[in-house]
Amino acid sequence: MGYALINGLDQGILWAILALGVFISFRMLDFADLTCEGSFAMGGAISAVLISSGTDPILSCIVALIGGCGAGLITGILNTKFRIPPILSGILTLTALYSINYLIMNKRASIGLVNNSLFYSWIKLESAYSALITGLMVVVAVIGVMYWFFGTELGSAVRATGANEKMSRAQGINTDNTKLIGLMLSNGLIALSGALVAQHQGNATLVMGSGAIVIGLASVIIGETIIPSKNSFLLTLTSVLIGSIIYRIIITLVFQAGLSTEYIKLITAVLVVLALCLPLMKSKLPALAKRIDAIRAWLDAKLGKYPVYAKHIVKREARRAKRAERKAMREAAKKAKQAVEADMAPDSEVTAGDGDAKCEVEGEEDNAGIN
Repeated sequence: MGYALINGLDQGILWAILALGVFISFRMLDFADLTCEGSFAMGGAISAVLISSGTDPILSCIVALIGGCGAGLITGILNTKFRIPPILSGILTLTALYSINYLIMNKRASIGLVNNSLFYSWIKLESAYSALITGLMVVVAVIGVMYWFFGTELGSAVRATGANEKMSRAQGINTDNTKLIGLMLSNGLIALSGALVAQHQGNATLVMGSGAIVIGLASVIIGETIIPSKNSFLLTLTSVLIGSIIYRIIITLVFQAGLSTEYIKLITAVLVVLALCLPLMKSKLPALAKRIDAIRAWLDAKLGKYPVYAKHIVKREARRAKRAERKAMREAAKKAKQAVEADMAPDSEVTAGDGDAKCEVEGEEDNAGIN
């Protein structure tokens, strides 16, 4: 169980960078970008090739990020300059990236990194914990940079483009450029995640990005469902991280239970459906509660004549009365607080009004004296 949690945390933190990239394109830009799977595999391929040739692992991650930005730039140009629909633009780039990744990997399907020094080797801890700590440091840095960037004028323009493109264009924002910037940043983060995941798992393959888009969406949706954060952008980014960790822990526990890896996409689809249906399920809870109360009343009428069930009814009603009493006390305290605040507000207004009147009188007296 402990190993499953540590492994889930490791994977969840590294894949959270992918989820943050997906969040930028799908949530902030409202752009259905399918380049994700190709840029993720490209990040892993670039990192694996560079590390195998003796390049520093951290430098390989930076190069992978730049490569992902290039992939996002291609998708953005296809959409903004050639007016190709977003989904088709992503599909075209994804198709081209498969061959590009094959060439990057020297026409090999996979590259192993078992005997190479990885990016977290400088932390002198056990391998699992060093990967966890280093991954957390990278994710915190990414979230901090995103929080700063999207608070700037340029970042706000990117967010405005996704919220309402026509209005942004009317305000003088070059929406084509903001789309390019958003897609470059999104795919750059996705490629960085691919590089980190490849180093963590010890190899990079051509198909390592298969299903990455669904995993990213699942992390975003799970995080938004569990932690609603409409008024805090930092909390929104944190919820994406938490959603990725929860998703990976669930997947790890399922594998620990002995389920075959062939079912991972089915499990992912089920998790996404449940996360999407959760708001609707919450809205149906009051009607469900009324139905349960009706069934309970029918059972009480039928079984209330039996002493054992009658005792159960008495205990249940006593618990219900205590809950109702506590609720009434909370509501009374809330109303009393509101009444106090309402009583204080007019006093402050009257005081302010008296002060204004006093100032006016003093001003008239001064004018009279001058005259």
